[in-house]
Amino acid sequence: MKTGELLAYAAVFAIIIGLAMAVAGPGTDLGNAWKDYTGSTSNQVPAAGSSVVGGPSISAAKIDAILLSAGSPAAGSGQTFYQDSITYNIDNAYALALFHHESSYGTAGAATQTRSIGNIICTPGYSCIGRFRSYSSWSEGITDWYKLISGPEYAGGGLVTLDQIIPKYAPSSDGNSPASYIAAVQADVQAWRAA
Repeated sequence: MKTGELLAYAAVFAIIIGLAMAVAGPGTDLGNAWKDYTGSTSNQVPAAGSSVVGGPSISAAKIDAILLSAGSPAAGSGQTFYQDSITYNIDNAYALALFHHESSYGTAGAATQTRSIGNIICTPGYSCIGRFRSYSSWSEGITDWYKLISGPEYAGGGLVTLDQIIPKYAPSSDGNSPASYIAAVQADVQAWRAA
């Protein structure tokens, strides 16, 4: 092989590598999606303690495994939980733990029909079934939960820990036990982070 041919092959190879990096390299949507799905560290700091504010603390793959194991109709939505955690700066472990507590991951109660991970009370502008908001997909329900918790009623208004959020989110006046709710959610979060 002549030197000119080698240089031509090297140039073609360099162009192919450059294109691959442009499409799927670090910082690109495809590269970030792969990094997020595999559990690589995001640019956000995960939440710590009982604060729900922060980036994801568990991977999309782990969420998918938990939902699949539970027989959840939302199985396969781990990437939505993960990406919404980054977008709204709310730890995905808390979203998943509330989903577990509210409806056994969508296998029980109103969530089987509403596709709501948090049994959010109906408000004007939403489709509703009974007293809860309903969604056309689990992805839509997941994203709406993140919007609510990151918004002015909760984290955006200074309520950032479970002790602050749960008494408002699931008040005793609705038949809930906030202390038991907090303990159950925190137990899930700690177990997932430690695994």
